[in-house]
Amino acid sequence: MQLPKYKKKKRIKLKICQYCGKEFWGHPIAKYCELHRDVKQREKTKKSPEPGDSNNRTYNHDFIEVVEENWICELDGCGKSYVVKIFPKQFVYPRFCEEHRNEFRRRNWIRQKQLEDIRKIRAAAAKAAPAPKAAPAKAAAASKAAAKPAAKAVASEAKPAAKAKPAKKSAGSKA
Repeated sequence: MQLPKYKKKKRIKLKICQYCGKEFWGHPIAKYCELHRDVKQREKTKKSPEPGDSNNRTYNHDFIEVVEENWICELDGCGKSYVVKIFPKQFVYPRFCEEHRNEFRRRNWIRQKQLEDIRKIRAAAAKAAPAPKAAPAKAAAASKAAAKPAAKAVASEAKPAAKAKPAKKSAGSKA
């Protein structure tokens, strides 16, 4: 049997307890000081029921059985009603109706609503100012009337030139 030629040294480092923050000497993978290594010495911390993102909302209740409630979508301008099943000991629920749960659908819905508002504003502006549309129509008619005499003059000049035929070359003369 072969024996190792060197003695394995203990790897002890200065660590910080993750529970109390006190410094202690321990193995590199140790998390807690000597006092808090025992689970009984550490208090159990409950996680807060607050949602991690803004897509959900917290609903604190004391129900002991499953209940269905009607909620209204929180997206600006939607106001659609949807049904939510509320379970005991569960506090995080969806904020939006089924059509707006997806981030893409919410952004698309807001964008389309803005486009509709712009169209309504433009339609209202078009109804309020019908007089300027009549003036350009008269100006266009006047410019067409002015163009007709000029076109007739060009056409009359072209007709005499079209009537004059070029002289035929005689078969005997080569130039």
